[in-house]
Amino acid sequence: FASHLEKTYNKSPGNIEVKNITVEKKLGSTGIHIVRVALDSEVGSDDASIAVKIYDKSEQALEVVKRINMLEKRLFDYAKMGIASASVIFFSGSVIIMEGIQGDVFRESKIPKPQKYRYAGRGLAAFHGAQKNRVWFDKYKLLLARSLESAPISGEKKLQLQTSFNRVLPLAEQASQHSGCPSFGDFHPGNLIFDIRVGRNPMIQTHIIDPEFLDISSENDRLEDICNFFAVEAVDQYRMDKTLTKLAMNIKSFLAGYKEILAHNQSSITDYYSKDYIPINFHLALMILMSILNIQHMEDIFGGEAGIQREIALRSNLIEKLLEDNSFPD
Repeated sequence: FASHLEKTYNKSPGNIEVKNITVEKKLGSTGIHIVRVALDSEVGSDDASIAVKIYDKSEQALEVVKRINMLEKRLFDYAKMGIASASVIFFSGSVIIMEGIQGDVFRESKIPKPQKYRYAGRGLAAFHGAQKNRVWFDKYKLLLARSLESAPISGEKKLQLQTSFNRVLPLAEQASQHSGCPSFGDFHPGNLIFDIRVGRNPMIQTHIIDPEFLDISSENDRLEDICNFFAVEAVDQYRMDKTLTKLAMNIKSFLAGYKEILAHNQSSITDYYSKDYIPINFHLALMILMSILNIQHMEDIFGGEAGIQREIALRSNLIEKLLEDNSFPD
């Protein structure tokens, strides 16, 4: 608060009094609340914004603080390009207070869609970095095997999916020899806030928030985060019109931004993947397969057992569609 008032009045305050605290809004499904604090001091009065999240256990909050600090460190060099995270300014017990974040979450932002996806790609590429690392592809083989075994899919359909995955799997592994990087863990649109900055140097500030599941090891495939970001959208679009046309366009916009940051780091997407095949279809299909495991007990959402079975069938057909064409999203 002292720093905020000093920036506003060019004077360092002595005593600061908190006059009022107002919860302004909740950021999507992150559990983060934006809180406005009315301040008063001998140098002047002003409002400051902070972000607050409360966890069930202090141990959980401590781990998240560590991950927030890791994220901030990885994005530090990209601040001038409009990519940043929220710094922790106070932490006690199960409460984390971060610097205030202005703007709107991805889904609520009024920025044109292609731009939103491009900025999302830029943000993720900044987090991933440019270093080439080997991928531990056995991780994805294991996830695939366990998901196929556990998925509540009929025997014939499961066999069809297994055949399709087995055809694409070696191609995906071969194409991903050097695409390893840290993983955000659960990268989705709710992790992004866009703030339109006006003034002498206008820009769109991209904030990446809530890295609860961040994995700093370098053996994760870059497409894991990218396809996690698009998994829900893929299902929603396929449910609506049985096509992936809009999804492919949005992925292209996302990758355009991703490639911008790679180019800034004097890298190219072909430094990490084969020139002939970027296995988006494999990783997206795997994400959707794993999602089937999560919906089998959601009777209240899908309208009972019959609704769940329809949803499983829809997602199974979507997986088949993704795996039948290695050129997706061209």
